[in-house]
Amino acid sequence: MIRTINSFLGLASILLFCIHGISMGLFLAGYFPYSHTRAYWGYALLLCVILHAILSLFLITLGDGKKKQFSYVKQNAGSYIQRILGILMIALIYLHMSAYGYINEDGAYLLKEPDKSTFVTQVLLVLVAGAHLLLSFPKSAITLGMINNESEYKNYKNLSYMIFFIVVGISLNGLWRYFLG
Repeated sequence: MIRTINSFLGLASILLFCIHGISMGLFLAGYFPYSHTRAYWGYALLLCVILHAILSLFLITLGDGKKKQFSYVKQNAGSYIQRILGILMIALIYLHMSAYGYINEDGAYLLKEPDKSTFVTQVLLVLVAGAHLLLSFPKSAITLGMINNESEYKNYKNLSYMIFFIVVGISLNGLWRYFLG
């Protein structure tokens, strides 16, 4: 049950990551004006990611009821990489929350001056989140019973790559144009 809820939260996070990444990438590239609505998608994404991270840590800590977790290190390499990327993502999300601006004492949102160190952390966040999505999406689909055979698994893996390249490409273009353009 917890694994299923966590998979739903993961899929919701993927959907919100796509919306937030594409819309904010286009905003940063200068194609859209600023909108509070796009920021709210980011807050919804943050909520899903926090809940997903808590449940994931719970499942990992309990070992998901399985013995000898480290017996098949080579076969489970993708899962270990996925976990490491998830932990990295938490640190990078923290930096992301204050990367672009701040709210002053009057309640107005003020943009910070773009700098190269912030550019690097934001590029890392996009790549880490995208790679985590790439590894996680097919696994969530299996957990939710959406994949029943090897052919369907390959289709979901290909869909993961398409999502990765579209969202990450648009996001990186926006970051490049905002910070370096």
